[in-house]
Amino acid sequence: MGREARANGGNGKPQTVVLDFDDACDGNDGLAPLLRLRERDPGFKVTLFAIPARCSDALLKQYDAHRDWLQLSIHGWRHARHECLAWTAEETQEKIALARGVYPAFAPIFRATNWEMCDEVYAGLKQCGVAVADHIRNIEIMPDDMPHYIYNVRLRNDAYRRMHGHIQPFNGTGLEEAYELWSSPPVGSTYLWCTEATTARKELAVGR
Repeated sequence: MGREARANGGNGKPQTVVLDFDDACDGNDGLAPLLRLRERDPGFKVTLFAIPARCSDALLKQYDAHRDWLQLSIHGWRHARHECLAWTAEETQEKIALARGVYPAFAPIFRATNWEMCDEVYAGLKQCGVAVADHIRNIEIMPDDMPHYIYNVRLRNDAYRRMHGHIQPFNGTGLEEAYELWSSPPVGSTYLWCTEATTARKELAVGR
């Protein structure tokens, strides 16, 4: 991590970066280090995948004040393990509606808890016009025309530097514990939200 951060430091060539973090919720907001990243580079943008059932109005209001660079998206419902595998297409649509009832400005992109997706959830998301932020391991079960963003993996002919972490400390990917990595894109890089990097074209990882 340290070597990568130094190699892509402030004097390097600007990149196109898609940066996202999981698990925004009460007690796990991460706003302070994000503000430092924004201060470092005024063009900084980030997508936070929030857990709707665990977000208070106060937390969402705090994030909403930064909507010009901070995008909130939906990460499951309660973040219970295997929760999305039990959803029908209809329940998926209901959960999206519930999430938008909590925060109407949620961006139209969804990430399942633990990347656990199924045909029903894909169908429900598609029916309500929501893309999926997904893991490359799910590419075989993803519908051919499903709008999606594949995270944190080198794809063939990729135009983006895909960076994914967690707000809390988690296996070296936390906002604070890996701050050197998150601050490694050269100042002046172009940042995109996940919704700005979606495609309906099936993608392949390098080496596949």
